[in-house]
Amino acid sequence: MDVSRDGSSAGPAAPIDAERAVPRGATARPARAQALRERWFACSRALGWAAAAEWPDPAVDAVCAVAPPRHPAGPSRDRAVEGALGRWAGARAGAGVGLAETLTDLAALSTAVSGSGGADGPAVVDSPRGPAAATRSAAGRHPQGPDGVRLLRAVSLAWTDVACGDLAETAAVDPLSGLASVRYLRTRLAEVYRAARAHGRAVGDGHALVVLALDVADWRRVAPLSIAGEAAGVVFDAGESIAVVGRGTVVVLAPREGLAERAAVLRRLLTRRLAAVEGVRGAPSVRIARLPATHDGACALLERLRGEAPSADPPDPA
Repeated sequence: MDVSRDGSSAGPAAPIDAERAVPRGATARPARAQALRERWFACSRALGWAAAAEWPDPAVDAVCAVAPPRHPAGPSRDRAVEGALGRWAGARAGAGVGLAETLTDLAALSTAVSGSGGADGPAVVDSPRGPAAATRSAAGRHPQGPDGVRLLRAVSLAWTDVACGDLAETAAVDPLSGLASVRYLRTRLAEVYRAARAHGRAVGDGHALVVLALDVADWRRVAPLSIAGEAAGVVFDAGESIAVVGRGTVVVLAPREGLAERAAVLRRLLTRRLAAVEGVRGAPSVRIARLPATHDGACALLERLRGEAPSADPPDPA
């Protein structure tokens, strides 16, 4: 089935009608990106996308702006395509589109790009082996694009980050690592703050957070996080709360007594256990963070830790 449009003709391609999910009167795009967008949508429909009105998204246009095959080849273009696809996958997850449908849409894009890779010829989307095979085949026929397996990983990871991030906000257990979630840790902190208030003392005098920060690569972060959680459980085995916060951070809520020594033991244990684990860059960071005066302040601290990168271990604040 021919779902291509000649992207080499002068001027922008004419917009398709609302039935094909491109609104009339939309802002004009460069001809090649517009043509790719139309091919992509047609391939998606051929592969089973049902709700035409739900297909358009700003993230689609961002992908089309960097994905046409005549963009300069090289690592910078690969990174641009991978980043745009990550944002697109996150947008699909945020809109409630399932992972299977998202990967089918990725296969449609690969077919559309591959079909225009040589002379903007037709894109054939029918594949007896299904969308995953179409993605691999298209990536193989389009040598300028990132490796198809890496694209599948990047898209799956970005989709999972949004979908599981939403789930983690409402669950007591993080769905990827199996550790306690941020939501559970907030609840546990609320209990600690209430107890400190009832006894007339500052919560920071009795408890602190041990922060384990790992620089982990893309889809391989699950195993290092699980190892970090297990190591924390070995050192903190007396009922302390251990939770995952963000993509590469584990936090332990623990009593302050003897905490510096226990943190040092944990640092050595983590360094040894993570030495040969794939996807970990550099040594793990283990530090002690003092709890703020209020529960709201503690929740704000957790939000900052969610996006924090590993750094040199600062001294334990007084």
